[in-house]
Amino acid sequence: MRAQYNLKESPCLDCCVHFCCDACALCQEYKELEKRGFDMAKGWEGSNKVVGCVQGMRPPRKQSMCF
Repeated sequence: MRAQYNLKESPCLDCCVHFCCDACALCQEYKELEKRGFDMAKGWEGSNKVVGCVQGMRPPRKQSMCF
């Protein structure tokens, strides 16, 4: 997301933020997407219809339990 939106990496590296406080990192990402017009309640597909598909960003794969 940092590369997609050309965001500044500060005050520390992303890996440090995710390692020390993953909840803070996710909250920052959530707020950034919200600021850019994404509606998290609509999910990936619904938000892309309003905002427009962002080049290079794909929705996460559907996950399932495989045995």
